[in-house]
Amino acid sequence: MIKRLNLVTAFIIGLTLQAQNHIDALRYSQESLWGSARYVAMGGAFGALGSNGSTASFNPAGIATFTNGQFSGSFNLNQFDSDGFESTSGFNSPASFTKRNSASIPNLNYVSANILSPDESGDWDRVNFGIGFNRLDDYNKYTYLEGTNSENSLGTYILNNAEGNSFDNLSTLEQLAFNTYLIDTIGSATTYTGATQSITNRTQSYRSRTSGSKNEFYISFGTAYQKKLFLGATLGFPSIKYRERTNITESNFEGANDGLESFNYASDLYVEGAGINLKLGLIYKIDDAIRYGFALHTPTYYEIHEEYSSSMQTNFANDTTFDAGTYLGLFDYELSTPFKIINSLSFVLNKRAIISIEHEYLDYSSAQLNAEYYAFVEENETIDIAYSSTSNVRIGSELRVHPQLSVRGGYAYYGSPFTNTNNDSSTEFLTFGFGLQVNQYFFDFALIRSYNNSNLSLYSGSEEARLSNRNEQIVISGGFKF
Repeated sequence: MIKRLNLVTAFIIGLTLQAQNHIDALRYSQESLWGSARYVAMGGAFGALGSNGSTASFNPAGIATFTNGQFSGSFNLNQFDSDGFESTSGFNSPASFTKRNSASIPNLNYVSANILSPDESGDWDRVNFGIGFNRLDDYNKYTYLEGTNSENSLGTYILNNAEGNSFDNLSTLEQLAFNTYLIDTIGSATTYTGATQSITNRTQSYRSRTSGSKNEFYISFGTAYQKKLFLGATLGFPSIKYRERTNITESNFEGANDGLESFNYASDLYVEGAGINLKLGLIYKIDDAIRYGFALHTPTYYEIHEEYSSSMQTNFANDTTFDAGTYLGLFDYELSTPFKIINSLSFVLNKRAIISIEHEYLDYSSAQLNAEYYAFVEENETIDIAYSSTSNVRIGSELRVHPQLSVRGGYAYYGSPFTNTNNDSSTEFLTFGFGLQVNQYFFDFALIRSYNNSNLSLYSGSEEARLSNRNEQIVISGGFKF
């Protein structure tokens, strides 16, 4: 049974922690709408256009369309809000929000255009080179939920999972609960009772703060044949930094066994990774008005390092507190992300207007986890079952209203990666911007608004809550040609 001790105790559990699962594979496989201000203002539909530094990470043939050297960079302001909450369980949340405010430099690009003499090169008239980095995704976000839950409890979930297992066979979470008297054995070493067992209502809160980003350093090459066929290749070196700190608290246990007042479970995950991929692309000018673009992205092969720890604190009557925590768990593994196929079509009207459309195909179920001493069999099976192929569609337009001023607009739809249609997490982007060019200098501005829904489980085994999210970004870019 649970003992009452009028003291503070601390337990440290040394365990090999494996927090890697299908959620990690999806997180590092997904990308969002990022790039220069001109690129995102046109919804990212640039695969058949080129002449933009961001295209190196999407269709490298865009490097071959440059006839002048160029240096450019961008500044980004990002604000994320959750404006709705819907629970499919007994969780009634009067307080919930998701926030993300961050500033960053999402890209720096340098392109060297080397136009060759026809007498020396024949029909192949250029060898262009590009180098730089582009942001591919952003992880900065803070989520908070608080409410009354009448049907679900982390304490009950822990108790049910512990039942029938000896202490040595308990998971990390269950051992933390045992060592803080949230659960305890009764009668035998495999039969348990829980401090929250008789509670029907409790206040439940969830806090999660994530930070980091996915960026790609690249080296790109391009060439052109008779100024109609443009070919390019990009060697990409993406990197990941991700930090997630989560707290789940339950309190207001009227009638709890042994006077439990509250408990808190905290986890801390730090991830860094580096990878490599190859992108191949072409742009073909069907005529002066129509251009077709095609790009193939190989899977990115990541080597990822994780550090993970967790702790639990329980608070009983008479100011009795118990704490338990784990050693820092370290684990290295590999991730292979899905390949991509991109088809693009653009219409250039009298050199004054552009209409562009792009389709991107990828299959999230093809992502694979692997490690030297762990095969990830169950995790890879879950990836294959839970995720599916999907399409991302991007549409953009540009109108030159003055020789030095252009206005732009776009729309993008990023399909949901899930096979379960009830978990539709597709994202829509609405974009707007303008650009100003004076001699060899240019300045671009873009505003991006995105909308999506997401399902959130406070912990494994809990009912999912549905969040409606919106995001606003401002991107400012500038550069010069030489």
